[in-house]
Amino acid sequence: MSKNEVKARLIGASATKGGPGKSTTLGGIGQWATQREASWVGWDLDGDHRTFSRTLPDEAKYWEIGAEAEDDAVKLLRRCLASPLTLIDPRAHMNHLLIRAMGLIRFQEMFAEQGGRVTALIFPQDDLEVMTDIDETVTALGDSVDYLIVRNPARIPRTRMFDDSELEAELLRLGAGCLEVPSLLPLARNHLASVEAHLGRGLSAVEAVANRELPIDGMVRIIVEDWIRTFFRRLDPIAPLLLPSEAAATIAETTSPASPTASPIKRGAKINLNQL
Repeated sequence: MSKNEVKARLIGASATKGGPGKSTTLGGIGQWATQREASWVGWDLDGDHRTFSRTLPDEAKYWEIGAEAEDDAVKLLRRCLASPLTLIDPRAHMNHLLIRAMGLIRFQEMFAEQGGRVTALIFPQDDLEVMTDIDETVTALGDSVDYLIVRNPARIPRTRMFDDSELEAELLRLGAGCLEVPSLLPLARNHLASVEAHLGRGLSAVEAVANRELPIDGMVRIIVEDWIRTFFRRLDPIAPLLLPSEAAATIAETTSPASPTASPIKRGAKINLNQL
């Protein structure tokens, strides 16, 4: 195995407050990995919502963090050593617990010995507490992990405290990738939420498109299908930050061929001016 080859990936979201779309992002990455034929397992640590495990129950399971929180976190990390791709969706503020647990067992070093690498998802917001927490996370982890800066304009329209900041520059120096989560129209979000309520279970975007037996409005299905296509195309170029090296190498960048540049319309060009 070459020095830079990654045989296993662990992806975890770091979020101080709820609402930035971490479960949506992780769910999208999981569905993308499945479509790109990369097997994965997921762990949902958010007992308040369980969005990740509720939406993708076959791949993501709920992992309870009880009174012995660090012990539970260490046990979870040990499981991650056995999987080529693991996605963890923690509750808000839980990143400090996971960082402590990683330090206790020197997880990054142990994982690296097996060819593993961690990717931390960072969700900047215009909030001093959030930005301080990201700074503390980057300071604690340094270059022992990879980073992906996630922007979600539908949830967090502005990130002025982060843009062009020293923190952003530090993350880019560390090789951080960038991802903008596409916005799903409220019409589609509300319709899918209504269908979920009718079914009494979670519903992933891919299932909403693929399962023709579901009572999904045809227009909504088209909108969701376009959202999936856009999201997956944005994930393909950053596959090396999200997948083991072998799986990432099989993914060709799905950039559409450039459209021919349209000539500017000349006023009156298609009008018969001779008869005026």
